[in-house]
Amino acid sequence: MTLGEVKAQFTSLMNRTDLKNNTSLVSTFINQAIRRIQRELRVPMMEKSIVATIGASYNGLIIPSDYLELISMEYTSSFSVYQLQREQLTKVKTAAITLGDPLIFCRQGSKWWLGPSPAAGAKVRFDYYAAFPQLTDDTQSNILTQVAPDAIIYGALSAACDYYNDERSKQFEGRYTQITTMLQEQADGDELTADASVQPALIFDDGL
Repeated sequence: MTLGEVKAQFTSLMNRTDLKNNTSLVSTFINQAIRRIQRELRVPMMEKSIVATIGASYNGLIIPSDYLELISMEYTSSFSVYQLQREQLTKVKTAAITLGDPLIFCRQGSKWWLGPSPAAGAKVRFDYYAAFPQLTDDTQSNILTQVAPDAIIYGALSAACDYYNDERSKQFEGRYTQITTMLQEQADGDELTADASVQPALIFDDGL
């Protein structure tokens, strides 16, 4: 579904005359629902991966603007690929004084720091949960509107009922919870199967 179709279905189900021509308020409820989904769900359609190539001017790894939560970080050495372990800032900064194959990392502000500091040309891959691409036009869609538009719609209906003190709040909230619980249970179930896909669908190469 496109953003416009999601809005139209939401408006139809809400069925309020004072909402049908209030496009700004409709957008507010839709955006509230999307932000709530991003807070509550951790599912494959939210996964993203970036492969960063370390440059000569390396000064930490910049955290992507759509970052929600880190899944894993791995480093490609001359001999193998291995996972980096999260550690305290002081320990990582001390290790970062030395140049070599990093073993640990931490977050500070808008950057991740590795210790020891990687050499130019090294590759670091980080998998993370990302915010859904922002939709600015009713003709646009993203993976959330395509895969789970009903989660957006019922999340928006629940938000609207809070705003209007509408007695249908429990009904819409229950449906939203049912949809998102099913999505999360499917994702959790996939993680436990032998043939589960463990590679995020969106992988980007980023030179640093």
